[in-house]
Amino acid sequence: MFPHIDVIIPCYNVEKTLTRAVESVLNQPYLGKIWLVDDASTDGTLALANHFAAQYPERIFVESMNKNGGVAKARNWGALQSTNELIAFLDADDAYEQGALEVAAATFHFQPDTSLVRLALKPIGLAARYAEHPNFDFAWQHMRMTCGGNVVFRRAFFLACGGFPQHALFRELGGEDGALGIATTKIAKVATLFDEAGVLHYCRDGMHAERLLDAVLFQKIDEQVSEEKMAQANAVTDEICRQVNALKCGLNSVKIGIQPLILTRSEA
Repeated sequence: MFPHIDVIIPCYNVEKTLTRAVESVLNQPYLGKIWLVDDASTDGTLALANHFAAQYPERIFVESMNKNGGVAKARNWGALQSTNELIAFLDADDAYEQGALEVAAATFHFQPDTSLVRLALKPIGLAARYAEHPNFDFAWQHMRMTCGGNVVFRRAFFLACGGFPQHALFRELGGEDGALGIATTKIAKVATLFDEAGVLHYCRDGMHAERLLDAVLFQKIDEQVSEEKMAQANAVTDEICRQVNALKCGLNSVKIGIQPLILTRSEA
C-alpha cells in the first residue's frame, strides 16, 4: 500500500476555478486530506470552500487567513495544519490529471531517500509566441523545476527548509517558488516525473510564468528585477541551504544523547 498525500491549495479570489481544482484532487487515489487555505479573498472563494468542506467533512478542511499574506504564507499555513508525512501543493487555477498523486506516492514508497517529487507540468492555453518557439522545451524545463504547484514534499523536509520563503521581495515580484526549488536541488534528492500523469497548468495573460519565459526565450528582462534584488533572492536560497546543511550536521553526529560540556575561556 502506497502512502497517502495531503493536498494544500492556497486560495485567493479563485471562485471561478476552485471547483475544477478540488474535483481533480478528489478523484486521486492515495489522497489524504485537502486543505483549502483562503487568503482573505474578496469574492465568493471562502463560501465555495466552506461548501466543499460541508460536502466532504472528513476529506476537505478550510483555513481562513484574517488578512492577505501572499501565496507563500498560505501554503506554509496549510503545511502546518497537516500532520501527514507527505504533502502536495496545487494552485487553485490548475488541476491534477488522473493518477498524478499515485505516481508520486509510488516514488516515495520505492525510493524512500526521495525528499521531493516534481510532477509533470503541462501548459494549457499557452500563448503561441511561447508554445511555438523552437526553444520552448528548454524554457519550460525552468518552469517545471521552479513552479510551486507541481510538487510533493516529505513534510519534515519541507518544514526543515522553512517552507516557501515569505521575504517581502517575493510579495513584490514573485519567485518564492524558484528560491525554494533551486535550494532543494542543492540539498536533497528531487525526483522528476515529467513523462507521467501530472498537473494541467491553465495559462492566462499576465501570469508569473510569462516573466520567466520572456527572459529565457526573448532575453526580455523585467525592469523591476535589478541585480540587487536578484542578489537578495539568491541570498534567500543560500540561507535555506545553510540551515538544512546545519541540520544535517547535527542529525548525522556520532555523538547522540546528552553530552556534558566544559567551556574554557582564553584571556583576551
